[in-house]
Amino acid sequence: MDRISSILIIVIVYVVANEAALSRRCLAGSELFVCILSTFDYTPGKDIPVFELPVDVKAIRFVEPFSDVHGSDNEIQMYDRVLHLQLNSPEAIELRSSSTRAVEIAPNLAYADFSSNAITEVLVPPNQSYALRYLDLNYNYRLKHPQALENISRLVNLETLHLSSCVVETIPQNMFENLNRLAHLTLASNNLKQINLEQLPMSLTLLRLDVNGLKEFPTSEMARLPLLEDLNLEHNELKELNVNALVQTAPKLRLFSIGRNPLKQPVLNAILDELNRRNIAYYNMEVSSDMQCGEHEVHYRGVCMASDFFLMKWTDWLELIMLFVGLVALLGGIAYGGTVLWKRYHMANFSVKTNRNEP
Repeated sequence: MDRISSILIIVIVYVVANEAALSRRCLAGSELFVCILSTFDYTPGKDIPVFELPVDVKAIRFVEPFSDVHGSDNEIQMYDRVLHLQLNSPEAIELRSSSTRAVEIAPNLAYADFSSNAITEVLVPPNQSYALRYLDLNYNYRLKHPQALENISRLVNLETLHLSSCVVETIPQNMFENLNRLAHLTLASNNLKQINLEQLPMSLTLLRLDVNGLKEFPTSEMARLPLLEDLNLEHNELKELNVNALVQTAPKLRLFSIGRNPLKQPVLNAILDELNRRNIAYYNMEVSSDMQCGEHEVHYRGVCMASDFFLMKWTDWLELIMLFVGLVALLGGIAYGGTVLWKRYHMANFSVKTNRNEP
């Protein structure tokens, strides 16, 4: 019995050691230039992993391990330059859902997907050049503090930036001042109550601001987005919008998503009529799901609106009542004024006749 137990222990140790060795190699089936690695526990300063990677590998994609004999959480707490160098300085990194708390951008990194983590800061050391063109930080709920985003202004070659679902409330004043190549910017599903278009780079061609709390979309002569073609303002708190001013700000606009805002039917009709006149689409005809409304929504002229869109709200009834009261008061005032004038007219006539009849 003891001999069997010893054999089992040896087998378990061999399996554990073998998995530990394989966890630092590309998984079978990895593409020629893309290495797929299982995530593992990494804490900066405590352990320096060693990898056996082909020299041709230019991209690293981390995935959840198929089995976890160690019982660890497999959290890469920080993607820093030490780990980047140990991975042979890849040009592309995809590290998702690993509870990563911080990332340090390496100079040669061109593509980075750090979505669905717990990132609180993006480290971009100053006085260096960076090749990064694509950065995905979606679903990082701890990026809400403006200080966590300030360093992004140093990524001057950035072309695509995803910051959706990050609980962002305010945008740092100088965040975009050096991003003159930024074309795609997504800020959907945040807590933005207002947006200053003058902060945004003029190079934008796509801007997503849907699912925020914007009550107005400010336009001014100083705000210019001359290359913008796709703008999404769905699911905000907009009650009106000046299409003419919008087109002055974004003259190349081709797709403008405006649905799911608390717009009244006459206001929405005026907006859609003007968009049609200018040949600007308000739903993506190439994506069928863009015309599919939710359970508590109604479809109106290609736009999805809240189910009570056709129903009169209490504010509408109050406006009607106030209008009716005002109209009654106006008519009452006119009647009263007419009566007074009529009495004065008759009294004047009576006085004239009386004076004529006196001897």
